Amino acid sequence: MVGQAEVAPVAQRLVLSGTTTARRVSMISPLADGLVSAILVDVGDHVEANQVLARFDPVLARHDLATAEASLAEGMAQLAEAERQRDEAAEVHAEELIAGTVYESAIAEANVRRAAVARLQAEYDRRRELLDRHTVRAPFPGIVARKLAEAGQWVQRSDALLELVDTDVVRVDVPVPQRRYADVGPGTPATVTFDALPDGPVETTVTTRLAVGDPAARTFLARIDVPNPDLDFAPGMSARVLLRPDGDAAESVLHVPRDSLVRLPDGSHRLWRVSGSDDDLSVQAVAVEVIRFTGSVAVIAPGSLEAGERIVVRGNESLTADQRVRIVEPPS
Repeated sequence: MVGQAEVAPVAQRLVLSGTTTARRVSMISPLADGLVSAILVDVGDHVEANQVLARFDPVLARHDLATAEASLAEGMAQLAEAERQRDEAAEVHAEELIAGTVYESAIAEANVRRAAVARLQAEYDRRRELLDRHTVRAPFPGIVARKLAEAGQWVQRSDALLELVDTDVVRVDVPVPQRRYADVGPGTPATVTFDALPDGPVETTVTTRLAVGDPAARTFLARIDVPNPDLDFAPGMSARVLLRPDGDAAESVLHVPRDSLVRLPDGSHRLWRVSGSDDDLSVQAVAVEVIRFTGSVAVIAPGSLEAGERIVVRGNESLTADQRVRIVEPPS
């Protein structure tokens, strides 16, 4: 079967595969060592930001806070008494009834008591914060993916209690050929179809173009954030992404039927050009540079073929240079 190279409007399309990941994943750890008194969520639960996830036994922390509070109250009483004595000494000193050294001593004592209260207040605040740390809250809304501790277990600050996954928005990263780096970026229209949900494609856009890439595969990553308000999409789902660098516009380019190409072991492509008169036809191998595939056609770089030249579309696997051929039309 013979076709021909054509110059015609062809919209840019890239069909790529990717895997869904969560936008955020956090291992939830306690803020202080302690005994777990309750884990208030289970695997699969959806939680809101700042929701209480776990509580720790607060007995020791409450005792330490009560001690700090009592010390602070005593210190404040001592400061009040020192300030009263200072004020009395000031009045008597003003009437020159006591020596200046007595007045200065009263001032110094009040200052010492004030500094002591400041230290006691700091200790009380620290104990208050430690007690607050016995309640573990969610840093963001998400799904509990793993439960790693149970009530009655002693844990340290380095231990993880839960794994929390943010699935309100899921991410799909797809590898894009390096030659399309300039064509794909934030705002490029994208249609995402999840293989597990083939009837629900999502229209969105590329969120960002990542600088990291795969030098061996000559690709870079395009990231697409997909809103997931109903939690239909889960991390780990495979997805197909259709990128449209030019939106719905089309450009006139040189293209050939995709089936006319023969892929060589080094990854390059060639096709067979048909030349001669209808009763004396032969073929020549032509190396072509494929810019991109779009559906059933391949867009190729200019220079190797001219528009209108005939090429072999079927039966091109075992041809040799200058082999004589005849055109066989497919049955109607």
